[in-house]
Amino acid sequence: MIFTVLQPRANVLAAGLVLALLLGSCSKPPVLPPAPPAPGDVLLRLDGIDITFGDIEPYVKFLDEAMPEGGRLTKIQKVLQEFTVPLRLAQRAFPEQRRTMKQRAEHLHTVATNVLELEQQAAQQIIKRQELTRGKADLPVAVFLFDPLMTGGVSGVIEVPRGYVVAAAHEIKEAGTAVCDIVDAVQVGFFTHTPGDWETWKQLEQEAVAGKATYIHPDFRAAMPTWLKLP
Repeated sequence: MIFTVLQPRANVLAAGLVLALLLGSCSKPPVLPPAPPAPGDVLLRLDGIDITFGDIEPYVKFLDEAMPEGGRLTKIQKVLQEFTVPLRLAQRAFPEQRRTMKQRAEHLHTVATNVLELEQQAAQQIIKRQELTRGKADLPVAVFLFDPLMTGGVSGVIEVPRGYVVAAAHEIKEAGTAVCDIVDAVQVGFFTHTPGDWETWKQLEQEAVAGKATYIHPDFRAAMPTWLKLP
C-alpha cells in the first residue's frame, strides 16, 4: 500500500522537474555567432572617406584563390594598404588629372580589341610588356590578367591608385601553386604621377591622415594599414 501511494507522487515530481528544465531551456536561447558583415557595412572611415566591405571583397576573394592558406585579416590589410586606401585618397586629391587620364585610356580602349592591337595602338603610350606573378600588378589589373577566360582580350579601363590601365594577356603559365603562376602581360598606363612623385605624395598623404580614422569595424582592427593610428 505504501508503494502504490508514493508512486504517483514520484511521477508527479519527475514530470515537474522535466517541465522546469524545458521551461529553463526555452528562456535561454542558444547564442548564435554574429552575422558576417554586409557589403554595405563600413569597414573603415578615414578623414571622411568610407570604405565598405563591398569595396574590398572582390580583391580579398582573388587573394583567397591565390593564397588559400593565408589569413583573412592579412589579406584585408593588403587590399586596404596597397589599393583601396591610396585609391580613395588619390580620387579626392586629383579629380581633374584623373578625369583627363581616364579619357585617354577610354580612347585607346575603343581602338584596341585584342592583345596584338593593344600593343600596336599603344606604341606612343607608356607601354610595358613583362611577365608578372599575381603580386606584381595592381590588384584589379591582376584580377583581369589572371582570368583565363580573358587571355588574348583587352580589359576595360581599369582604375588604379596612380591613374588608369588598359591591359591584356598573351599567355598564362600555370605553376604548381596559383601564387607562382606567371602571365605574359601588356599594360598601358595613364598615370597622374611618375613612380617617384607618386611614392612621395602617398607617403606625405598617409602621414597627414594617419590619425584621422573615426571608425574601424571592431572585428577588423588588426586588418588596418600598418601606418594608421588606431583610435
